[in-house]
Amino acid sequence: MFIGIGLVFVGWVLFALYSETPGQRRQKQLTAAPPVSKSAPKSSAPVTQPAPKLPVEPVGPVPEELKPAQQIHVVESGQTLSAISTLYYGRADGWQKILEANPDLLQNPSQIRPGMRLKIPPK
Repeated sequence: MFIGIGLVFVGWVLFALYSETPGQRRQKQLTAAPPVSKSAPKSSAPVTQPAPKLPVEPVGPVPEELKPAQQIHVVESGQTLSAISTLYYGRADGWQKILEANPDLLQNPSQIRPGMRLKIPPK
């Protein structure tokens, strides 16, 4: 009986030491090279990659109809210029652009009031 318990214990220890965890198997799959297809014919032509796309810059002034349109935001209670900037630009530091785009309504950020219609310049 002791021999049977000993064999089970040794088997359990060996299994625990040499088996892979799911994370180890996943890591091994991710780092393994993709299988090479044997059925694909080998070509002597070199493999070319597409040329990178370069940014195109306008030659002259951009026509008004091609410029991104300004948006209008109606201020709600409790909103700040930083919160509005985060809403439109994804970051809070764009509040100065909004302040500069609305000189007729705002001279400083503390003048913001609910119901104001603010111009939101494009990014």
